Amino acid sequence: MLFNPDAVPETDRFGFLKAIPSEIESETSGKTVATSGLCDLQVNGFAGVDFNDPTITPEAFEGSLQRILSTGVTACLPTVITGSQEWQLKCFTNLEKARKRSPIAEAMVRGYHLEGPFLNPAEGFRGCHPHESMVHPTWDHFQRLQDSAGGMIRLITVAPEIEGVLDMIPRWCDQDITVALGHCNPALEDIQKAVDAGARLSTHLGNGCAQYIPRLKNPILYQLSEDRLHASFIADGIHLNEHALKVFIRVKEDQRTILVSDATAGSCAEPGKYTLGKVILERQEEDVAYIPGTQNLAGSASTLSQCVLNVLGWFNLPFEKAIRWGSEHPRSLIGMSKNPGLDERIEWVEWKKLKGQWEIQNVRLGEWTVMP
Repeated sequence: MLFNPDAVPETDRFGFLKAIPSEIESETSGKTVATSGLCDLQVNGFAGVDFNDPTITPEAFEGSLQRILSTGVTACLPTVITGSQEWQLKCFTNLEKARKRSPIAEAMVRGYHLEGPFLNPAEGFRGCHPHESMVHPTWDHFQRLQDSAGGMIRLITVAPEIEGVLDMIPRWCDQDITVALGHCNPALEDIQKAVDAGARLSTHLGNGCAQYIPRLKNPILYQLSEDRLHASFIADGIHLNEHALKVFIRVKEDQRTILVSDATAGSCAEPGKYTLGKVILERQEEDVAYIPGTQNLAGSASTLSQCVLNVLGWFNLPFEKAIRWGSEHPRSLIGMSKNPGLDERIEWVEWKKLKGQWEIQNVRLGEWTVMP
């Protein structure tokens, strides 16, 4: 949302920031606006650092978050993908230890996203997640992970057709955890039951799905047709081309659209090989990461701010709308305060438009101000 960073933004009855005119334009300086800080619900790693590596140091984690902050993201959910229970326990324990040792991590990390292991192991639907570690959920399994994460798991992606998932959804919701559907191949009835139980989001809709699926009866159309589900999209032009995304957004409409990066260690990094847990990925010259020797995507090498700029360019949107998709909407979905004590945690991004292109000038988060 656009606002004046020198004034305390007001909120509407839904808790969203009200727009306060803040644009300044001249022939020499171009147009400048301030917006809410971006909120990324899916960050597997960044700037050479893999959040799914249980050996990363607090210094590396903090440095990675500083790079994320410079891209306009002031709040994020580090994401742990499928792995053995012991591997995931080590990842969460290490991330939480690093978060507590870094003031900037404590400010930016608003929780964690658990993406797996309760997913569909079938080829095409599992993506780059290791199928051998996928299991049916039990509360004891999940609670061990939650304990290692310091109670900070706030978003979980699951496949509703997997035995035991539908029974677990109300229990996760009772813990104020947002439940998302992804890497799944459910029947329409499975999706309806999952939503009835409390599921609220489709994770990176259009991805985590086999290339060849039935023309009219498939999990993408089923989730698009369910009006109670929000949907997150990786708008990098690779995971979804602009034509498909245009259709998806028209169906989900403004209020149910969320942008995510699905960033990996290859994001904001030099071309080369990186890890996503135990998976090797290769970041290309362009912002894309493949499993080496294949055209299989392994997360993204883009950023959330680039996704915002992409949809602005593709669809000629009002700037404020694209910002909502990357800021207010994800915050609202996971129950994050929209205006958390601005005297203590001021969050905004200053953008400048020169020659028709928007660029980030600086980012403010509490006491920190960074420039790209």
